[in-house]
Amino acid sequence: MVPPSKRDPTMDADLNGADRLEALLEKDGFKTWGFVIYRCTYQDNSDWEKFMARFLGAVPEYLEFYSGLDLLDTFAPTVLEDPSFEGATVSTLREHFNQWAKASRKEEQGVAEDYYARTGRYRFFIMVDQEAMESVLSAPDEFDDETGFIRIVRADWEPEVLDEEDIANGDISDPEESLEGCTEHDVGWMKMCWSDIELPGFHKLRDIDDWQAYYARPPEIGDIP
Repeated sequence: MVPPSKRDPTMDADLNGADRLEALLEKDGFKTWGFVIYRCTYQDNSDWEKFMARFLGAVPEYLEFYSGLDLLDTFAPTVLEDPSFEGATVSTLREHFNQWAKASRKEEQGVAEDYYARTGRYRFFIMVDQEAMESVLSAPDEFDDETGFIRIVRADWEPEVLDEEDIANGDISDPEESLEGCTEHDVGWMKMCWSDIELPGFHKLRDIDDWQAYYARPPEIGDIP
């Protein structure tokens, strides 16, 4: 029998988003949570500040609904900024992130660089370019909005390599529209509804299985219900 939520006894613990997040952190022994954000637009600092206020403002609203505002104390939406990130490809940022994650596991959580965590902080990252920022700033207030998005990137993605046996057996998918030179269905990143990604995204998007469950090939905008 599922125990009731300690935050809201009227619901089961596994239905309370704040309880699920806390349980995930406890299993990993992690002190902080949240996806890393790459700032990839530097045209207007004022617009960036407005974007961040709106983007991060979705987190306390989610936690408040589940009586989980205490978890804001450990929310660490690390922003990595460098003007060289503007116009950078996903591949370039992925390489940078993997180096960052390798060092940050120990610095932030006190675990070895090869520690396999259940959370996705070191497995996925957020990329915000000019297009994404403008889409969020112009999106309506409704949380079921399907126009505002950010990019979420899978850090361990690699392009598919077919061997001779695959080719001989005809195990070749029809190519799709090229995105940054990739014609595979899974291009290693997707557009995700802006209000979903930190929460509930952080406790629902944890590994490759979750990625495949929520994946939507751009330009479609995915969501995490």
